[in-house]
Amino acid sequence: MNNSRVEIENNPNFVEISLVGDWTYKASKKSINTIKNIINKNQNIALNLSSVTKLDYAMAIILHEFELKFKDKFKFVNSSQSYSDIFKLIDDKNVDFNYIPQSPKSTILEDIGKSAIEAYESFLNFAYFIGELFSKFVYTLLNPSKIRLKEVSNHCKYAGINAIFIVCLTCFLIGVVLVYIGAGMLSRFGASIYVIEIMGMLTLRELGPLIAAIVMAGRSASSFTAQIGVMKITEEIDAMKTMSFDPFIFLVMPRIIAMVIITPLVIFLADMASLAGQILVANWYLDISFSTYVDRFKEFVGVRHFIVGMIKAPFFGLIIALVGCFRGFEVKGNTQSLGTLTTTSVVNAIFWVIAIDAVFAIFFSQTSL
Repeated sequence: MNNSRVEIENNPNFVEISLVGDWTYKASKKSINTIKNIINKNQNIALNLSSVTKLDYAMAIILHEFELKFKDKFKFVNSSQSYSDIFKLIDDKNVDFNYIPQSPKSTILEDIGKSAIEAYESFLNFAYFIGELFSKFVYTLLNPSKIRLKEVSNHCKYAGINAIFIVCLTCFLIGVVLVYIGAGMLSRFGASIYVIEIMGMLTLRELGPLIAAIVMAGRSASSFTAQIGVMKITEEIDAMKTMSFDPFIFLVMPRIIAMVIITPLVIFLADMASLAGQILVANWYLDISFSTYVDRFKEFVGVRHFIVGMIKAPFFGLIIALVGCFRGFEVKGNTQSLGTLTTTSVVNAIFWVIAIDAVFAIFFSQTSL
């Protein structure tokens, strides 16, 4: 709330204007116009600053402009040393108060160069993270008592068990959509029945594991980054180091072990949910009975397709936990960094899940699987 006001005193030879209270950029336009009108109507003006409790540069510049404009009939009285120094600085011709420095616009090449340097630094940091993690993993294997089983169990519940509903629901709906659209396309060739083996193979090999991993990446990678990031901001990790607790063993290892263990279970349930959706649509839309669907599925969809999906699962869990923890340790001491890196961890985790899936797809295409 602004408390500035103007008091006027008429003397025989001049009009004294006393400024009272805080005269800052918050001062009302009405108060400034009052001063200006009094100056215009009178010949000799004395501006008394003795009752001013606060004066900033914004208001000082305005008053100084009055002095320059009405210098023949305008003067300051009872100005303190600090206020006089402000007016002296404003009157300095070497200082341009109207100049607003602008940062130069970067070119496309500069942006590309900065992005390349950031990517290189991020790669080096990640390589260091992997190296330290590997050494701690070997140390943990040699000292099994260091494994925090309770924390592993908690992370299995939080990152895996609690994610089962949303993962299964997503895969169920995708299974419904796949059979519905696939059957419509195959019906043009009179081959609707082939939707069972086509969608079954596609679900077990690719879509089930991939969709489940992407949902878990969005849910768990962001969670790991946020949890570890908050611990960095609140200096809990520094406190752990001070007390000789290794952050990698206490924070990273339980999350990685939990994700490697629980991801295959979540993907298995996701496959079953997707197949359940396909069976329902096949029965409702194609009049394929449950027994017919199961018999044809057993005959044409081999177990090897299921095995391929399960082989990918631990690697998906590993990369999700790695990215989430790595980005968490990159958080600096502010919440803006936390929000940015949480978003980055989700994007990175999803990208690497898809990249790993592509590598496995190429590998298995060259083998009997």
